[in-house]
This record gives sequence, C-alpha cells and structure tokens, in this order.
Amino acid sequence: MTFELDSNADPDGQLQEFYRHASDPGMVTYQARPVLFFWRAPTRPNSFWSDLRARFDPDHKAVWLTDGDQFPFMSGDAWDGISPYAIAWSPNPTSQLPAWGAKAPAAAPAKLYVPPVSPGCDDSAVRTVTCVRDRSDGQYYQAALRGALASNLQWAVVVCTWNEWMQSTSIEPSVQYGDLYLQLTRQFADTFKAS
Repeated sequence: MTFELDSNADPDGQLQEFYRHASDPGMVTYQARPVLFFWRAPTRPNSFWSDLRARFDPDHKAVWLTDGDQFPFMSGDAWDGISPYAIAWSPNPTSQLPAWGAKAPAAAPAKLYVPPVSPGCDDSAVRTVTCVRDRSDGQYYQAALRGALASNLQWAVVVCTWNEWMQSTSIEPSVQYGDLYLQLTRQFADTFKAS
C-alpha cells in the first residue's frame, strides 16, 4: 500500500490519516520505515514542510519523499529524498533517468533518489493533452526500466501507475496488453535483485 499526499489539499488531515495507518503491514517501507510520497510539494516553501515534519514526525519514523525534478528542494530538513512523479513526457527515459540520478546526489548526497517508470501515457481523453507517449508494444517501458537501472538506483522504482486507465499509464493486466507489463516488471525486478 502506498500513500500519496496532495500538497494542495489539507496536509494536516492527510498526515493524521497516514500516521494512523503507518504501521499497516501492507505499507511500502524503506529500512522498516513507512514511505510517504508528497505530490506537488514544491508549491509550498520548505519551511512549511519542516514545520509539518517537526509536528508530525520529529524522529523521522517515516520516509518523506518530495516529487518533481527540482533536486535542490529535497535538501530541506523535511525530506528524506525525492521521487519525480513522471517520466513519460521524456522521449528518451534511458538517458533522462540517469541524468536525474546524477543530479539528485549532487543536490543532497545522503538522501534517496527513487526514479519513476512508465509504460507510456495518453490522457487526451480526459483533459487538454498534457502527455502522449506511445507504449510501442512495451519498448517505452523497457527503456524506462533500463534508465532506472542506470540511474544510481538505491532502493526501488515507482511505477506510474498500476491502474490509471484514463491516463493510459497502467501496467495492470488487460485485454489489450495481456500481462506484458507484469512480465517486463518481473524481468526488471530479477535483474535489479541480481545486481
């Protein structure tokens, strides 16, 4: 189970809900600490997040990951690392993800960098087009996975997404794709574990 906090909504209420479930055995963890992903965190100053961290988690019992590609932002004391939300905008994730992997430790050497991977995207059915990237029969996903492996991978990747069909970023088995994306994910996991 993952928990994503929308930074523009009520952070206090969302954090209360997260910490109520933080010990759930299904929660994604890093070094036995539950992981909390913040979406659009840079829309508020680091001082705002530092205050929240001091109130909700002064002992850093959870891992707080900001999003985006503003890597210096994660140097604030509220953050344990960064996980850019999306990669499908990039025509070449095989080179983009390692470039980010080099920027992250330069901005904050002791913090986590968790790269995103995606099978592609197409959200044109639900909004003014913000992302259209052809899946190319799994080739884009494989390129993203290769980029993630080459990007100073410390712990894991974030798959964007399991089942967001309206954005065409899902890897969930389907009539259209079968279980192709699960097979590709398994191959990646096996390679990552062996490295």
